[in-house]
Amino acid sequence: MKRLVSVTFFLAALLAFSNTSYAQRGFDEYGTEEGIRIQYRWARHIPVAPESNAALSLRLTNEHPNPVIVTITISFYREGKLMFESRDNNYCLEVGQSLRGAPANMRFMAEGLTLDMTQEDWFSWKISAISVKPVESCK
Repeated sequence: MKRLVSVTFFLAALLAFSNTSYAQRGFDEYGTEEGIRIQYRWARHIPVAPESNAALSLRLTNEHPNPVIVTITISFYREGKLMFESRDNNYCLEVGQSLRGAPANMRFMAEGLTLDMTQEDWFSWKISAISVKPVESCK
């Protein structure tokens, strides 16, 4: 019985720790544009590979009173010159719904761009275009 209690306690502690460490990997605020709250997070495409490409994950939240289709373009720059552009990414969001990262196809990478490079002065990124169109439903 003591062993069962010990194992249960260990698993509960492990689960609590993993949830806490995941929560610390939150998203940073980009801002709100056309009623869409935009958050972002940089990470390695392959977490255990230091030279893996950097991946920008977005989280979009619909703050409109109705469902919308969001069309967004992401651009990466090296010393002000365009090095990557992801054009016309469409996402349908119900009222109050959030979509994020890879599960929603909101992860953007440029070949050869590492996580360390995203911190350099020569690198910048922005949402270069966004449009929001009300719809009746996302279904």
